[in-house]
This record gives sequence, structure tokens and C-alpha cells, in this order.
Amino acid sequence: MRRMTGLLICCVGLLASTTTVSAEMTESSAERFADAYFYDIVMDHIQGDDPANYHMTDSENITFGPLAETYIPSSSCYKTGETCTFVPTKEYVATVFQDDEPVNVIGTYEQAAGTYAFSTFGSDKETPKALTDVKGDLVKYSEASAWFDYDGDMLTALTSNTKQMISGDEISTEAFQVLLVEEHESIEGNAEEGVMDGADGYSDEAESNKPTSSTNRLIGFAMLAILPFGYWFLKRRKAT
Repeated sequence: MRRMTGLLICCVGLLASTTTVSAEMTESSAERFADAYFYDIVMDHIQGDDPANYHMTDSENITFGPLAETYIPSSSCYKTGETCTFVPTKEYVATVFQDDEPVNVIGTYEQAAGTYAFSTFGSDKETPKALTDVKGDLVKYSEASAWFDYDGDMLTALTSNTKQMISGDEISTEAFQVLLVEEHESIEGNAEEGVMDGADGYSDEAESNKPTSSTNRLIGFAMLAILPFGYWFLKRRKAT
């Protein structure tokens, strides 16, 4: 019990540090955040990591494509008989260019009302170029790592992975909804089977509430909390 209490106190301290660090890397708009921090974030990865892990070289000739807000399927897309729509996520992404070649993707999101923070850096090799061709709304379906260009009626697949998901180059909103409903029903069916399987002996819920499981989750939260602190410490070390 003392060990758990000590770990809880440590987590609270780490979360407090994370809040302070995050406040140092925020801006009032996506555009302001991109202008202030995108270049430094990319350069930190080039100089502090192996740039090859991010499909880059050590060149400092870095530029960025325009910011594009991402959209995701609304809850209506998972229900038969309702009109499928796409809602904004308040996350904006841009293609990273190195020596004028698209190499990666970077993003910022609205952390709170009027406050934008760092969201993501990293992608496969195909996505950066694909995002430069978007003419409508940029739709992402995270469950399948799929990206679409949406014109209000048709969803055009932007990557080979997305084409594989829909078995073609484009799909109508209605057909996409059918696909999501079928996938959602399949997931629910598997979940129900899992609950039934857990009826013998321990249930899944009981297993997740075991002390060891709770400790592992707490350690996981602590690791997530310390990541921004490590990034901030790296920047402070370089600055000195």
C-alpha cells in the first residue's frame, strides 16, 4: 500500500510538471503554433535522434505545407438510417518538406479554448505526399489509419492502405457508412464473445481490476506524463 501511495504521489508530481511544460509550448491559434514551434520540433528530431527513423537526412533545409484541419466520422456514420457527416477535430496537420521533398507530417491541436499545443510528428513514407494533394476536407479514420479527400459526396482514398480498406480509389458517403456500420457491429460482436468467454473463472472486468493490472496502468500513466518533460529537458540542455 505504501508503494502504491508513493507511486501516486510521484504521478501527481509528474503531471504537475507536464502542465507547466505544456504551457511553455502553446499558442492562441494553429497558425501561430506552427510558426513558433514546428521548425524547432523537427530540428530537435534531426539533431537529437537518428533522422532516418523519420524518413529524413541531417539537412536543415526544412519547410512546411499549408495547415489542414482534420475531420472524422461523426457518431451518425455508425448508425443505419442516419445521415453520415464528418466533424472537425480541431487538429491541424501539415506536410514536412526536407530539400523540397515531402518526408513527414506534423500537427497541432486545440488543447483548450483558444490554446493550441503540439499533437503529433511522424508518419509512414506515403502519407506526407498524399496530404499535399487534398482539395476538399481532410478526413481521417484512425481505426484503419486511413486518409480521405472529401468533396461533400465522395471520399477519395489518399494512400494505398486507404484504398485497400475501401477496395478501390473512392467511395460514396453512403457506402462508407455501410462499411463503418458493419465494422462496428463486428467489433461489438467480438466484445460480447469476450465477455462470455470470461464467465468461466475470472471475468475480463475482474481481471482488469486485479492489483497487478491497476499497478501496470498507473505505471503507464506515469510514463506518458514524463514524455513532455523529457522533451522540455532536451530543449533546455541544447539551449545551454
